Amino acid sequence: MIANQDTYYKYRWWALAIVLLPTLLISLNNYMLQIALPNIQSDLHLSFTTAQILFSCYAIGLAVLLIVGGKLGDMYGRRKTLWFGVALFVLSSLIGGLTSIITLLIGMRLVQGIAAAIIQPQVLAIVQVIFPSHEQRIAFSLYGAVIGIAFAFGLILGGVIIDWNLWGLTWRNVFFVNIPFGILVLILLPLIPKDSNMLKIKIDWLGTAILMSSILLAIATLTNSQNHGFSILTISTLILTILSILLFIKIEKEQQHPLIDLNIFTNKRFSLGIISLFSIYLSMFALFFILSYYAQNFLGYDAKATSIIYLPIGIGFFISSLLTAQITKFLRGLTLFYGALVMSICIVSLAIVLHFSWTLQDTFVIVILFIYGLSLGLATTPLASVILHGLPLKIVGVASGIFNTTMYLANSFAVAFISILFSSFMLPSTAFLMCLISISIASLIAASLFYYYQRTVSTM
Repeated sequence: MIANQDTYYKYRWWALAIVLLPTLLISLNNYMLQIALPNIQSDLHLSFTTAQILFSCYAIGLAVLLIVGGKLGDMYGRRKTLWFGVALFVLSSLIGGLTSIITLLIGMRLVQGIAAAIIQPQVLAIVQVIFPSHEQRIAFSLYGAVIGIAFAFGLILGGVIIDWNLWGLTWRNVFFVNIPFGILVLILLPLIPKDSNMLKIKIDWLGTAILMSSILLAIATLTNSQNHGFSILTISTLILTILSILLFIKIEKEQQHPLIDLNIFTNKRFSLGIISLFSIYLSMFALFFILSYYAQNFLGYDAKATSIIYLPIGIGFFISSLLTAQITKFLRGLTLFYGALVMSICIVSLAIVLHFSWTLQDTFVIVILFIYGLSLGLATTPLASVILHGLPLKIVGVASGIFNTTMYLANSFAVAFISILFSSFMLPSTAFLMCLISISIASLIAASLFYYYQRTVSTM
């Protein structure tokens, strides 16, 4: 972004505040719509299946195009690409809030996901470029804190917006609230320095199409496994996914300017980091899914009561995100390991407490979830800094896209894994406890990977 990397942008902390605002918007958006979905379903007379499509198409657009979004930033400049992504997000929010045509509304949700996929890699890449290495940990900690804020207050904020019902617009305000903040970002973006190290190449459209197909097939495989188990359809989509990935690898090796330079995976820090990233987010998303599912479907909690469950986790996450840089110095490079280890212990403790008291509003449960949030912040906030540190600036956008894509695929895998496991038991209480035990084991595996990873990285 600047030619001389020994001289860093004077107003970089102001620039960080600007790029973190769209990060907050795209994170809040999904949580708020999750609360607004019943109102949309009632107002537009949607079936349950259509409502789920409306909700999930945002994540699909986001997951499919994250790597492409990172590549666009590397090619056309991260500030320019970020501006386009935010403008697209604002426009789709405006149309989504105005329309009552369900096809158009679903389309705008998909466009919002695409816009988010364009925005998110630019934020991590800009942080990587404008900050010196000794400040990047703090900057990435603030990035993690923003994600924590969105998680802690997104569901609650969505409920508040619906309850306020300003101007009688109910769920439409969830779309409209994005517009003024998005416009503010567009006005302030010129304060971010221009790029000076853009790639002078054309985008690999063939590789892009095959990669998008591979991700969609992977999502279809997971969806089929949830609904039909290991049926012929599931096996067929799995085979197609594998063949599509192999074709993508073959084509990328032959391309002069590939979408993804596969040599990036020869970087041990990056490749091991991505595996560790997947493991910890698989554990996290699995817990979030089973808590929501069990609270609403078996304990009878409404949306508001369910959202309150996550408040102690979000607060703990937010606190530890802010303190990660200081805690890392104290733990001497094993922050990720200790974070994942405590997460595993918390989930076992939660299973024990719930075995004797079937309520998620017990004081012990709240304390356990708060400690879980603290440890979650330790296990996830430093990941971006650790994994992306030291990568060549010309590929940092694509690396950021791979980083974020791995997170969202972990979410899909977690939901499929827990759904299959839960349905394997007759009694819901037994199924819930077995899911918690499995998640605890997954966190323990993540802790082991982190231990090996951080020991390996320290010797590099």
